[in-house]
Amino acid sequence: MTSAPRVADLLHDPVLDGARIVAGAAGLERRVTDVLWYDGAFADVTDHLVVCGDAHASPPYRLEAVVRRAQEAGAAALLVVAATARPLLSTVRLADRLEIPVLWVESGSPGQIALELTALVRAPEQVRARTIERLLRQLSTKRTGQDILATAASVLSAKVSLMTSDGACILGDPVDLDPRLHLDQAVAQHGEHLLVHPVLDPQVNRLAAWLACPFERAADARLDVLAVGLAMTEPFIRSWLSGQRAQADRDSVFRAQLISEIIAGRDSVSRDVVEGAVSLGWRLPGWHVGIHVLSEAGDHVDRERMIDQITTALAGHGIELVAAARRGPGWAMWITTDDEPAPDDARRLMRAVRLVAAALPRDWSLTAGIGRPHRGPNGLAESLSEARDAADLARSHDFRPAVEHSDELGVARLLATWQRSDVTRAFAETALSPLRDPSHSHLLSTLHAYLESGGSAVLTAQALGVHRNTVTTRIQQIRDRLGVDLDDPSQRLALQVACRALDV
Repeated sequence: MTSAPRVADLLHDPVLDGARIVAGAAGLERRVTDVLWYDGAFADVTDHLVVCGDAHASPPYRLEAVVRRAQEAGAAALLVVAATARPLLSTVRLADRLEIPVLWVESGSPGQIALELTALVRAPEQVRARTIERLLRQLSTKRTGQDILATAASVLSAKVSLMTSDGACILGDPVDLDPRLHLDQAVAQHGEHLLVHPVLDPQVNRLAAWLACPFERAADARLDVLAVGLAMTEPFIRSWLSGQRAQADRDSVFRAQLISEIIAGRDSVSRDVVEGAVSLGWRLPGWHVGIHVLSEAGDHVDRERMIDQITTALAGHGIELVAAARRGPGWAMWITTDDEPAPDDARRLMRAVRLVAAALPRDWSLTAGIGRPHRGPNGLAESLSEARDAADLARSHDFRPAVEHSDELGVARLLATWQRSDVTRAFAETALSPLRDPSHSHLLSTLHAYLESGGSAVLTAQALGVHRNTVTTRIQQIRDRLGVDLDDPSQRLALQVACRALDV
């Protein structure tokens, strides 16, 4: 059984939408056990919310007598529904002194408001049942996620959003997460100002998203309505998500098939392939730069979500991908431009991919390869093939995340030959001996990460999961111990080969 609401709780209920406090704010925590329509006489109104109309508030001096009599009879609060009248200053001071709240609504039917408040206080179960019945009836005709949430928000008179477990908004307004909620557990939860309900993935019976409903303050009965409303909305959102997933799977298969046919056909792609590419917005005649991404993450990682995050992160660096589609064990993606990319564009892309890969979760174990720019359908096939080769080479490194560019494949293979030689290993054991003591293992791993990250302290910190200042301190210690100039390209190359030779 729900407890009686307080006056302040009722102020946040949709029935009193637009109501304001004109006096007696000190009494807002009083309990309300019933609602009374004031007809000019008071009986026993202890803990009642007394509702009166314009007739008892005009002339204004009449309201002062009503306030005094309501307080003497034990009323919890006084609700005035009047469009034109205003309380006198003496009335406000009296209500403040007596600590009896005076609430004011300027529009609406006093009788209807009193009726709705009575049902809310006396029979909250009936209010809940009527609200949920109306919600289910309206949801049954909705097909899109936006319409489902808008309907739930309208019927429940509350904001409703769909979000991921990390708080990213999928639909609706962004929501401030309550740190006390455990969004890794697929159970309905109640925070201080937030209700959440899990949306399950019907295919794998695991958490897919969260329905969230923020609130400022609410009575137990109101929270019960919101909680049940979210639970009733969840199957409709789940069904919509399943449809979206099915459509995405069909689109993914279609994209993957088109890429396979483009790679197989090169410049002799069929008209159907060209039409399919045009329907997806692919500009086959342009200049293309391919990217291939591989991940060694476990089955617990949602690959679709991973690619979405990579795409979004690259867009944040000004890299707009045309598409991303499955290709073999990884994902093929590419950039298309009307003009041939400049040499600086390749360096900018390489840095952006490295920054994105380093910033994403380490357990994704990402590797990526980048192709050179080529023109036309054949060029797209060529660049994607180069990117896949570069990704395979990056995958062979023991360092994660690893990103290789096809322009560097020849150098990389040469370095691989060097690092396998006995001479290189002997050099490595000598050059790195000051760091091979177990107590300095953190310096050796930092050096390796620093060299593989192109000498970037930011990328190194992200790869190791430490603060940038920690990396800077360690690099200075490495310089002192090895007695080398890490700003010298030749010495950096030699040490990088040495680190790889020792399988750091």
